[in-house]
Amino acid sequence: MAKKTNKTPARSRGQAQRKKSPSRKKSAAPRRRWFSWAFVAKLSLVLLVIGAAGLAYLDAMVRERFDSHVWQLPARVYARPVELYEGRVLSREDMLKLLDLMRYRRDAVASTPGSFAVQGSSLLIHTRGFKDSDGGETPKRIRISLSGGQIRNLDAGGDGLARLEPLQIGSIHPQHAEDRVLVPLEKVPPLLVDMLVATEDQSFYEHHGISLRGLARAMVANVKAGGLVQGGSTLTQQLVKNFWLTSERTLSRKLLEMPMAILLELHYSKQEILEAYLNEVYLGQDGARAIHGMGLGAQFLFGRPLEELEPHQLATLVALLKGPSWYDPRRRPERAMERRNTVLRVAMEEGALSKADFDKYSARPLEVVPRGASALYAFPAFIDLVRRQLARDYPPEVLSDEGLNIHSTLDVLAQLASEGALQEHLNNRDPGEKQKLNGAVVVVAPAQGDVLALVSNRNSREAGFNRALDAQRPMGSLAKPAVVLAAVREPKQWSLASLVEDGPIQVKLPNGDVWAPQNFDKQAHGAMPMVDVLAQSRNQATARLGLDVGLDKVAKTMETLGVTRKVPQYPSILLGSLALTPFEVAMMYQPLATGG
Repeated sequence: MAKKTNKTPARSRGQAQRKKSPSRKKSAAPRRRWFSWAFVAKLSLVLLVIGAAGLAYLDAMVRERFDSHVWQLPARVYARPVELYEGRVLSREDMLKLLDLMRYRRDAVASTPGSFAVQGSSLLIHTRGFKDSDGGETPKRIRISLSGGQIRNLDAGGDGLARLEPLQIGSIHPQHAEDRVLVPLEKVPPLLVDMLVATEDQSFYEHHGISLRGLARAMVANVKAGGLVQGGSTLTQQLVKNFWLTSERTLSRKLLEMPMAILLELHYSKQEILEAYLNEVYLGQDGARAIHGMGLGAQFLFGRPLEELEPHQLATLVALLKGPSWYDPRRRPERAMERRNTVLRVAMEEGALSKADFDKYSARPLEVVPRGASALYAFPAFIDLVRRQLARDYPPEVLSDEGLNIHSTLDVLAQLASEGALQEHLNNRDPGEKQKLNGAVVVVAPAQGDVLALVSNRNSREAGFNRALDAQRPMGSLAKPAVVLAAVREPKQWSLASLVEDGPIQVKLPNGDVWAPQNFDKQAHGAMPMVDVLAQSRNQATARLGLDVGLDKVAKTMETLGVTRKVPQYPSILLGSLALTPFEVAMMYQPLATGG
C-alpha cells in the first residue's frame, strides 16, 4: 500500500525523464567545454613558462661552462734541456738511450722534427723546437760524432752548443685524477679531424646539434634490441654528455642532451666545438689517472706529440672513442687493430685517405709503447724529491689544478750515467743471481748546488723506498771535514798547519764505558799537521782535535753546513756515528764545494 501510493508508472517516469533531459544538456554542456579549454590553456601556459625557464637555465649553464673552458690540469715536471757540445762526456749507448727515452724515431735522413739517423760514427738529429726562459730553440738538424766516450765533433749550423727539448719526467695529477695535454685546433693534424668526422658524425658540418637521421637509425636499433643500445649522438651531443652530463643511457639524459646540443651550436662555431671535443674526450686509464684528450692520448699510447703521429696511429686514437677499455691496444690488440682498420677504411671511403695509403697503413702494426716505458716513469726517485720540495712550498690545489710547468734541475744524461755506474758497481760487488746489495747516488753541481741526478735503486725504474732520501746510515769519515772546519773557524787558535797529536785516546762516557778509537792501520803516527790529519783520515788525531775544539762547536758546524736533524753531542759523532741519508750528506758538502 505505501508502495502503491508512492510508485510512479514506468512509462510516466520515462516520459518525465525524456522531458527533463534536454534542459540538463543545455545547461551542462557549455560548462564542460569552458572548463576543459581553460584547463588546457592554463596547463599550456605553465608548461611554456617552465620550459622557457628550463631552457634559460640550460643556456646559462652551457655558456658559463664553455666560455670558461677551465680544465683542472696537473703540474708537469720537466728536466733541464739536454746540452750537447764538443768535449762533453757522453757514450754512444747513452745518447741512443736518451733519443729512445725522448721518443725520437729512426729515419733514413731525419726528415722531420723528432727523428734521427745513424750514419756511421755520426748521429744526424732533427731536433724539436721548444720555448723556455732563455728564448728556446727552433727545430733544426744537427750532427754529432761520438768516440772515446765523448762528443768529438758537433755541427749545429755554426753554433757551438745544441739543445734538445726539456723532457717531461713526471706530473702531479689533479685531485679528481683527470689528466690532459691541451692542444689548440690549429695544431691538430687535419687527417685526425677528417677521420673523427667520417667515423663518428658524417653530418657534423651540416646539422645544428642533433641529427634526425642518426636519431632515426638509433630508434630502429633500440626497438629491435628491446632497450637502449644506441644513442645516435652527434659529436656535439657527445661533448655535452662529457662536459655536463653522465654516460648513463637513459631517456632523461637524452632529453637534456638534445636541447643543450642545440644551444651549444647556437652560440659557438664548429671549430670551437671540435677543439673542446678533442681535448675533453676520454681515451683510457693509467692506474688512477684518467687519460683525456687527443694530446695526452698520443703521448700515453705512442710517446710522441700528436702532430708527429702517422695515419695509422691517428686512426688508433679515433678507434678508442667507441670503447677505450674494449679496444685497449695494450690489452686487446686484435680488437684494436680491427677497429683501427675500420677507421682507416671509412676515412678512405670518405676521401680522406687514398687507397694506396689505406693499404700501407692498415698493414702496419699498432706500434704502441709498452706501459711504463714513458719518461714519466723513468726517474721515480727524482720525482719523489721534487714532490717533497713542492709540498713544502705550495698548497696542493695549486700543484694539482693550475697546470704549472715546473722546470727541475735534472740532467738526463747525468742521470743515465749515474744509473749505469751504480749498476756496474753493485754487479761487481754482488755478482750472484740474488743481487741483494743495493745503493743510491746523488749528483750535485759544485757551483750552483743543483741536484743533477738521483738514483735510489739498482733497478732505477722501480718506485718504492727512496734510499737516496730516506736510508739513514752512519756517515763515518764523511764527518771529519766538519771537525776540521769547526777548528779553523777559530783562526786565533787553529790553522791547517797546526800540529795535532795522533796517538791513543780514551774518553770515559757517562755510563761508565770507555770510548777508545783506533786508526784503520792500528798505528799511531805522532804529531802531524791538521791538513794531513784530514787528508789521511786519521781517527785518533781527529777525535783529539774535536774534543779540544768542543763537541758543541762541532755539532753547531754540522748544523751550519745544512744538517737539519739535531746533532747529539757524543764523542762518537767526531768519527761519523751520526746517521744521515745520502741526500743529507750531499747537502752538507755543498757549502764546502762552493767555498762557503
